[in-house]
Amino acid sequence: MIVTEHISTILLVTGSITALPLLQFLFPAKFLKWMNQIEISDEAGLFYARHWGLVVFSLGALLIFAAHHAEAREAIMLCALIEKLGIVLLIASNRKRPFTRGLVVTAIFDSVCSLLYLAYLAGWA
Repeated sequence: MIVTEHISTILLVTGSITALPLLQFLFPAKFLKWMNQIEISDEAGLFYARHWGLVVFSLGALLIFAAHHAEAREAIMLCALIEKLGIVLLIASNRKRPFTRGLVVTAIFDSVCSLLYLAYLAGWA
């Protein structure tokens, strides 16, 4: 049960990486260009990009919290699993569109996280 034995470390690492979009909340245009190779300049797009950054940062913070609070762990991990599977499916279903070219790393990271979280929640590892 390697995942179960190391779940706190897994949650600290994946939560910290997941929380990086805080930079997107603070610097939406620069972060999107640097991290995702996406250029957005219109106000509405930047507004939604900021909001998304804040939401994903919050999810990362919750994963970090779950590392030390077993009583909240399963609910937080289930929420993260749903979000991460959702973004992987969105990226995969739009893989031929230009705006997803910079999202390959996100898709890989979130796929790995999803597998780890699912293994833990299902009691497989």
